Amino acid sequence: MAEAVERAKGKRVCKPIVYGNTATPFGFKRESDGHTHSWTVFIKPYHYEDPSVYIKKVQFKLHDSYATPTRVIEKPPFEVTETGWGEFEVQMRIYFVDSSEKPITAFHYIRLFQPIVTLPSGVQQVVAEYYDEIVFQEPTMTLYKILNDTSEMKKCDNKRHTNDLRTHTKKSIDAINAAKEEIVREIDDIRDSLRDAHRLLLKYSEEVDDTISVGTPRESVSM
Repeated sequence: MAEAVERAKGKRVCKPIVYGNTATPFGFKRESDGHTHSWTVFIKPYHYEDPSVYIKKVQFKLHDSYATPTRVIEKPPFEVTETGWGEFEVQMRIYFVDSSEKPITAFHYIRLFQPIVTLPSGVQQVVAEYYDEIVFQEPTMTLYKILNDTSEMKKCDNKRHTNDLRTHTKKSIDAINAAKEEIVREIDDIRDSLRDAHRLLLKYSEEVDDTISVGTPRESVSM
């Protein structure tokens, strides 16, 4: 009988991460396979920290056209570099150092043509990177202690990432909140319209009832 795993009841820990890919065109089509770009898909911590403290390995599932579509990376940097000619979705499965904690799966669509970013060196490169968070809800006590050890973690310098992820994240949150407000307004408008329609329906129903009452002849009574 398996022993019960002790968990940090009522505790929640978030680990900010950045995932995505970079791509650089060859400038020509390679004759041997038709490939046109070199690309790298990755998952990395948002802050300066060693992700191997809590991440055991990352499994990348590439397109089936690759000779070895499943790649398992067991130490940082958690990334895969390849070449190709087309865009496709990569499955990224993250396993944690405590095997009692279930792995999680993320997806990223490899971008080869957009968005183009000009690097400080002046070189143009396709960079599609996104901010996200791994949320541990009541993790195991073992992992909870690991996640809360921030002795080696430093604050993030946005220069470490190609894009200003804080600005991108704020814009995304603002857009989501604006969309929520617009949806609430539309729901209120629809609710008001339904109320008006209901009142109008009741009015017409009463008028029809009155018309029927007036137009119905009384029954004659035989003596």
